[in-house]
Amino acid sequence: MEERFSDQIRLEPPSRYEAWDTVTAGPDRSLSDLLRSGIPTDSDVLVVAQDDRLLTAPAAEVGPDRTVATLRAGTGPFALDQLGGLLAALEKTDPTTLDVAGTALGDAVAGAGGLVLEEALTGAVAKMTFTAPAWSRTDTGTFRTGTAQSAFAGLRSLDLTGAGTSVTGQIAVKGWSVVRTREPDTAACQELFEKLSGLFHYPLVLTVEDGSVTEMKATETGSASAATTLTQLFATDPGQAKVTGLEFGLNPAVPQLPFNSESNAVGTGKAAASVHLVLGALPQTGFEVVLDCATSSLSVLGGDAPLAGAGTAPTAQGPRRRMNRVSSASCGCH
Repeated sequence: MEERFSDQIRLEPPSRYEAWDTVTAGPDRSLSDLLRSGIPTDSDVLVVAQDDRLLTAPAAEVGPDRTVATLRAGTGPFALDQLGGLLAALEKTDPTTLDVAGTALGDAVAGAGGLVLEEALTGAVAKMTFTAPAWSRTDTGTFRTGTAQSAFAGLRSLDLTGAGTSVTGQIAVKGWSVVRTREPDTAACQELFEKLSGLFHYPLVLTVEDGSVTEMKATETGSASAATTLTQLFATDPGQAKVTGLEFGLNPAVPQLPFNSESNAVGTGKAAASVHLVLGALPQTGFEVVLDCATSSLSVLGGDAPLAGAGTAPTAQGPRRRMNRVSSASCGCH
């Protein structure tokens, strides 16, 4: 735990472990330093930190028998509230449920020759066709030994760069983004996230030709600022304009938050599964930009029922009970 949180967070003794401990990381410490200094080589480690140096470590430092899960905390006046929500979501996450959801999504896409992403308000429609779907990442189960990974499971990534794959049309992006970087210092990463934050309120329509973004249409000032930011990014590195994949969030327990958290990619939002457009690819490009398509609906080519995104919200579980108002001296609603 990073030192700044040591007086604010108390972890209950876990029932599944015979021994456990809390290690406080002081200033200028790295995760590699801590893993070398007395943390058992066969332990499960949960890291809670804002400092990037505590959120990554080479596989050689982790070791083959140690599991390391890292949870990034936000900044600002609501950081502790957000962190509390993330810790609660981590406790509620059910790997079995995520695995079932991921398998069902994979099976549905496997039988399709392509996908269609549509957004009703802007009229944006894009088609992604492929000879066979290729999944570049499947993170729907428990944490794995031998690597430091983000604490939230519940993500599947569809690769859209392979031979025989085509992406063409218009895609509306709206919602909280995720920006990843190949650099150890993520200050530029956070700055890019903040410049894209207007997309939470306003959609931006991207025109994609031959797998790359060629044009952008903003609907409001907020999305115009995001369009300017992306235009500058594409000018710096044309590879950043390349559509490299779709990411699907499968975890209903995870909140979507106003900071650069992987929870924004993993969470389902209001859908049964969220869908995100990925621009760029690490380490070939400096950044990997994951743009939420919260108001878009994804279906298989030639199909009607949506697989992810808008229109896939879980149905309510039975009628809501009406609460009767009671007037009494001991009731807070009198």
